[in-house]
Amino acid sequence: MNRIGSKLKKLRHDLGLTQKEMAADVISVSFYSKVERGFHDIGAEELIQILEKHGISFQEFFSGMNNKEDNKNKVNQLTNKLIKFANEDNDVEIAKVISELRNVEPKSAFLESMILQAEVISNTHDEKSLKKLTNEEKKRLKKMIFQKDTDENQYLRIVMITNVLQIYDFEEATFLVKNIIRRYQDVNNIQENILVALSALMVNYIDWGIKKGRVDQCYQPIQYLNSLPSNIELAFSKILGKYYEDLINHNKTEAIEIQNILIKSGFKTYVKRMAK
Repeated sequence: MNRIGSKLKKLRHDLGLTQKEMAADVISVSFYSKVERGFHDIGAEELIQILEKHGISFQEFFSGMNNKEDNKNKVNQLTNKLIKFANEDNDVEIAKVISELRNVEPKSAFLESMILQAEVISNTHDEKSLKKLTNEEKKRLKKMIFQKDTDENQYLRIVMITNVLQIYDFEEATFLVKNIIRRYQDVNNIQENILVALSALMVNYIDWGIKKGRVDQCYQPIQYLNSLPSNIELAFSKILGKYYEDLINHNKTEAIEIQNILIKSGFKTYVKRMAK
């Protein structure tokens, strides 16, 4: 995707517009769609006309590019922190992350959605909290998870599913995880942040499956986890995957060694919650 096409798409999402509304009869919807996807370049005159239709100056469109990209990176960093602190049951740090998210400017539909989902994760990041949810709250969570897809909220949706997986019964969760594996089969063409979220989802599901005595459903997620690239961002999840694989294959000595390494590395709280 070219830089202008990517920027137009981000602006459209921030404004909450459809492609037809964003094109504003300046160019065809079909042509505009191809501009967003990087298949066509847009002329300066048409770009200016589209921006003017939505009250955005040409200068503002380009001058805000770096600031907004910095904000997006900051939001991604804060999201990664949120996941880490949720895994550690660290409510104090979770609250700090949410506070930092609220201070990010400018506000956008994406950011507001991130804040809302962070608050949901804050309130449902452990089994006790999930058990307190009413049926109506569970329905609202499921609806949020399956909202209309965009490039940005693919990542958020997987993070949400990872943290509230147990609002489903195990068979529903199994169906959901298998469909996600099928959708994201081409692991070499997936954005890095989505890979991290997918790896965390597999770990949570495998842990739950072992605790439920459903080891038969854990093999495919373990295989998927093993198929992910061996980069540093995925190291923690892949180590946990090896632990669960050893556990399932009754390699007790190897599994205990991994537990001890995690404890020495500061993950004692996490180890306590892991399937044994």
